[in-house]
Amino acid sequence: MRAARIAAFLLASFFACGAPAGIPRPAMAGANDIYVGGVWVVKITRDASGYTAEQRVLEVEKRITEVLSTPAFRKNGVVITARKSGASAVVVAGDMNVITVTPQDAAGTGKTTLDLARQVALRFAVGLSHALPDANVHVF
Repeated sequence: MRAARIAAFLLASFFACGAPAGIPRPAMAGANDIYVGGVWVVKITRDASGYTAEQRVLEVEKRITEVLSTPAFRKNGVVITARKSGASAVVVAGDMNVITVTPQDAAGTGKTTLDLARQVALRFAVGLSHALPDANVHVF
């Protein structure tokens, strides 16, 4: 009985103190982080175009769900591109706008909206290839 108590104590201590003991634990995603297939794609922190950052995150997550739910992308593959759209740039999957990169997003990065969208598009494509391993994902 005493051995069971000691084992329970050690197990509880292990789970409670895993990080301080040097045992790696998974990192928690931030509220505005967007992940696809376990790959971090972008963090939306700026309000833009009349939407709060939180509303933008919800819209992007909805669009990503639509992309993941499109049977044609699994069957025929999908091309991910970054395109200029006025002062902003968009990340597109096939013909679906997924993420809009605004001048507010690019402010302070030293990058144009298109350069930033290209980085996001690349990470999105990597994540999409993890989420849809049987799909052919290309970046242009």
